Amino acid sequence: MTATTSRTPIETAQTIARNAVPEVREALALMCIPAAVDTGEVIDGHGTVCFIMRSGDAYEFARWARTHATEDEHALHNATKQAR
Repeated sequence: MTATTSRTPIETAQTIARNAVPEVREALALMCIPAAVDTGEVIDGHGTVCFIMRSGDAYEFARWARTHATEDEHALHNATKQAR
């Protein structure tokens, strides 16, 4: 149980994921990308948020993410990939 509530760590992870769903929906709507967004499983103690979109929209989303990432974020991503 967490100290300030009667929730278990799994329930807390699920709550955080559930609270993130409307934020993800709003962000995708601002990008005019229709997608189904919902909570997923708890994996390694973390709640997950899943979204499903058409493949063309997925490419648009990926392009947007790449163009909005900073140089430091690109460098970190590339370093992480090489470490695997």
